[in-house]
Amino acid sequence: MKPLVSNPIDLRGILAGASTGIFWGLPFLAPQVLTGFTALEIAFGRFFFFGLVSLGFSGAVLKIWRSLDLSGKTRLILLSASGFWLYSILLFWSIQRTDGIVSSLILGLLPITIPLFGGGRTARGRRVLPGLSLILSGLLVLVWVPWSRQGGTLSSHDPYGAVGLLVCLGSWTWYAIANGNFLQKHPGISGKDLSSAMGVISLVFMFPLLFLFSSPAEMLLRPGAGAYLLIAAGLGFGSSWFANWLWNYCSGRVPHSISGTLLVFETVFGLLYSFIFEKRWPHVHETVAIALCLIGVVWSVGAQLARDPD
Repeated sequence: MKPLVSNPIDLRGILAGASTGIFWGLPFLAPQVLTGFTALEIAFGRFFFFGLVSLGFSGAVLKIWRSLDLSGKTRLILLSASGFWLYSILLFWSIQRTDGIVSSLILGLLPITIPLFGGGRTARGRRVLPGLSLILSGLLVLVWVPWSRQGGTLSSHDPYGAVGLLVCLGSWTWYAIANGNFLQKHPGISGKDLSSAMGVISLVFMFPLLFLFSSPAEMLLRPGAGAYLLIAAGLGFGSSWFANWLWNYCSGRVPHSISGTLLVFETVFGLLYSFIFEKRWPHVHETVAIALCLIGVVWSVGAQLARDPD
């Protein structure tokens, strides 16, 4: 018997990747709760707290920065923009113009796009195609049923918001693949330290943007400021620093065809939080869709862990 992949797959990496969904589902809910705050303000709150905890590891962040050449530093800044501060501003703006369910659906295509563009056409990647097909089927069920019931329209949503979500989809697809490649190219950089570097860089970019387009003093006196600070802290500590550490652990230990598939848990938890916010149980078609997505994940991971016959 010989392993399907050259390096053994770390089961702890798979668990870490799946666990990120618990935290990454929360950003789909935040803009729906904080209706009195702009996307930029919500993103700043997230990265203010993310930056705070990251500054506690400033020594490691400086070590990473000094160890990189100009190309590496540029790549680090691009990663922070495509996966963090710029991505979050656009995501929150788009969610405010659609809703958490539509946003979860469009970003739910990440389990398809990451394996597809990150090596899904290899012989190993073809093993996960049935699982990816199940995930895609689940997402299509989620879209098709309400679309057909509304006579082929989703007019209640701002089309610009949908376009923004599609840009987010492309941005995070690139980030997931490039981040994994960066970690594999720099094995001396730990997932925890890279997460802290993302936090510090994001905070550096967010501060001037906030002062240009908002008033921090007025923002903290606005109704709902207490909820804003509480949610921002949860997004910064949980959905950013800790979740990114989990994702980096996963990215450095499993191939794109698995790590991308595991992102379906972000969709599942994003939908779950939206159902809780709307105070309702999932409809039958939503339950079927979620079941298809979860079966697709199990199938895809199982295909990667399988061994070829001698």
